[in-house]
Amino acid sequence: MKYLLDTHAAIWAAEDDPRLGPCAKNALLSASQGDVLISDITLLEISMLAKKGRIQIQISSTDYLKRLQTLYPPIRITPNIATLAMDLLLPNGDPFDRVIVATVRENNLTLITRDQHITESKLVPILW
Repeated sequence: MKYLLDTHAAIWAAEDDPRLGPCAKNALLSASQGDVLISDITLLEISMLAKKGRIQIQISSTDYLKRLQTLYPPIRITPNIATLAMDLLLPNGDPFDRVIVATVRENNLTLITRDQHITESKLVPILW
């Protein structure tokens, strides 16, 4: 099975943070190399969160993002993903969530997230 990490899940997985759900953690531990991915928009979201001081990272943002994409290869936003993202019936207008959910749908992945809005939408399979 292949997984896409939501932004918070990518940070928590990379940092071995105990907030990562136990089922998600077990899936990550048993996943093969290349089976755990991120959307390339996650890199932008993490950079934005760091710049706003909403997350603290101990190294430069550039180095952190390079490390993250080494751990979890990014999937680029395609025209299909961009179009689908705008057509999704998500309760919030968060463009990051829209692209992440569209990426999961377009690539037949399972999303690792704790996001209640995404979970309740039932648009994609969720693991937490």
